[in-house]
Amino acid sequence: MEYKHPKTTRSTAALTVASLALATDALVYGMAVPLLPKLTSDNGAEPLDVGILFAVYAAALVAATPLVGAWVDRQGNRRPMLAGVIGLAAATLLFAFAHDTTLLLVARALQGAAAGVVWTAGLSLIAATHAPAERGRAMGMALSSFAVGMLIGPPLGGLLSGWFDPRAPFLLAAVLAVADGAARWYLVPREGAVAAARGTLSEIRGRAGLALVALLTVAGAALLAFMEPILPLHLFTTENAGVGAVGLIFGAAGVAATLAPPIAGSLLRTVAPGRVAAGGCVVAAVAMLALGSVHGLIATAAALAAVTIGASFVLTPTITVMSEIAEAKQPPAYGAVYALYTLAYTGGLTIAPLSAGWAMQGLGFTGAARVAAAAAVLVGAVLLSRHRRRPKSSPAGAETPSGSEKSA
Repeated sequence: MEYKHPKTTRSTAALTVASLALATDALVYGMAVPLLPKLTSDNGAEPLDVGILFAVYAAALVAATPLVGAWVDRQGNRRPMLAGVIGLAAATLLFAFAHDTTLLLVARALQGAAAGVVWTAGLSLIAATHAPAERGRAMGMALSSFAVGMLIGPPLGGLLSGWFDPRAPFLLAAVLAVADGAARWYLVPREGAVAAARGTLSEIRGRAGLALVALLTVAGAALLAFMEPILPLHLFTTENAGVGAVGLIFGAAGVAATLAPPIAGSLLRTVAPGRVAAGGCVVAAVAMLALGSVHGLIATAAALAAVTIGASFVLTPTITVMSEIAEAKQPPAYGAVYALYTLAYTGGLTIAPLSAGWAMQGLGFTGAARVAAAAAVLVGAVLLSRHRRRPKSSPAGAETPSGSEKSA
C-alpha cells in the first residue's frame, strides 16, 4: 500500500468534502427551482410571494456568512460544516412536508443559511489545506462540482416529482444531505486550527475595478435568477407544462451555462472585459424579449439557454478583473476580492426574484420579461459608456495581460 504524506492526505480530504458539500448544495437548490413555484401557487400564492420565497435563500446566505466566518475563525471548520449539513437536512424535510407558504419560507431560509456555511467554511477549508500555488486548481475543481449539481438538479427534481410525488425530490435530497453529513464527519479535520485568514473589504478599498466587479456580478447573478420564480408559473398556465418539463428546460439552461464560459474566456484574450460583458447584456436582453413572446417548450428552452449564455458572458470577465484587483498590491488580497464577489452575487440573487415577482404580478409575464430586457440594455450601455470614457493611453505597466486597463 502506497504511503501518502499526511499533509497530502488532509488536502485531498478537504477538497473531497468541500466539493461534495458544494455539489449537494447546488443539487438541492436546482431541485427546488421547478418545484417551489408549483408548491406555492397550489397554496394560492401570488407571483410576488414566489419571488420572496426565492429571495429569502440569498438573504439568509448573506446573513449567515459573517457569522459563520467568525465561528470558523474561533473554532475551525468542523463544527460549522456539521451544523450546516444538519440545517440542510432539516430544510429538505420541511420542503417535503410543508403545507403552507410560511413553512416553505422557513425551509428556504434554512437552505440559504446552510449554503452560507458551505461557501464560507468549505472554501476556507480548501484554502487552509492547500499551498497558494495549488489553491486555484483546487478551487476550480470544487466550483466545477457546484456546476454539476446545478446542471443535474432541475431536471432531476422535476422528473422525480412527475414520476412519483412532489415530496420525492426533497426526500432524496434529505438522504443526500445525510450522506454529505457522513462525509463531513469523517473527512473534516477535528483540530480547530484549519481556518484560512479571511479578507476584508477594507483591504481593497479605493482600488480600480471594484465598481466594475460589483456591477458585473450583480447583473450576471440577476440575469440567471430572474426567471427562476416566474417562468415556471408562466409555463404551468400557458403551456400546461408539468414540473418535469420545467425541470428539463432549466437543465438545458444549465448545459448552456457550462459551455459559455470557455467561449467568453477566449474572447477576453483580445477584447476588454467591459465589452465582453456588454455583449452578454445584449444577448440576454434579446433572449428575455424572446421569452416574453415565444410559444412552445422547445422555443422557451432555447430562449432561456440564450439568457444563460448572456449571463455567463457578463460573469466570466469578473475573474479577470478580480485577479487584477487582488494583485494590484502585494501580498495579493484574494480573500477580500472574493468577499466582494460573494456579497455582490447574493445581492443579485436577492434583487432579481423580488423584481421578477413584483413585475409579473403587476405587468404579467411578458411585461416582466421586458423589464428584465430593459435592465440588461441599461447595464450594457453603462459598460460601453464606461469603456469609452477610459483614457486612450496609459502609463507603462498599466496594461493588463487581458488587453484591458486595470480600471476596465
